[in-house]
Amino acid sequence: MVAPARVRAKPKRKALWILLPIGLLVVYWLANHRTDAQPSQPVTKQKRIQTISNPALLVKATGNSHFKLEVPSGADNVHLRANFIARGGTDDNIEAWVFSDEEFMNWQNGQSAEIIYSSGKVTAGKFDINLPSDSGTYYLVFDNTSSLFTQKTVRVNASLSYYQ
Repeated sequence: MVAPARVRAKPKRKALWILLPIGLLVVYWLANHRTDAQPSQPVTKQKRIQTISNPALLVKATGNSHFKLEVPSGADNVHLRANFIARGGTDDNIEAWVFSDEEFMNWQNGQSAEIIYSSGKVTAGKFDINLPSDSGTYYLVFDNTSSLFTQKTVRVNASLSYYQ
């Protein structure tokens, strides 16, 4: 009787085909996830200031004058600060208002409008108001419509500040 010939078993290549892709994935991950990488620094917002300075803003009798203020996209902590003095006529009074863009259009067209700030009739005034964050257009209005015959001269110092 002849003994069967012994066949040497071939090494299992199946394990190699499984371990090779896993090893490549580990090398790729290590190369792209270095532990010595610096963490990214947060972006610091800068304070921006727009100033309005007008020593002699003329507001005609039964009329008004305004300043248009633009707040850019991404702005936050928005403040409008102003002081003003009116001269002219016997009562030296003026009204100061602050409107958003949409409400200013409503007011100009004689429709009801929400006012962000109203001074009432005053000779001098001062205010510091917060405006909504992010972009928008606002109007600082000086109104003299209650005076039928006398124009007013208004001295205005204002600043619009925000962080961006």
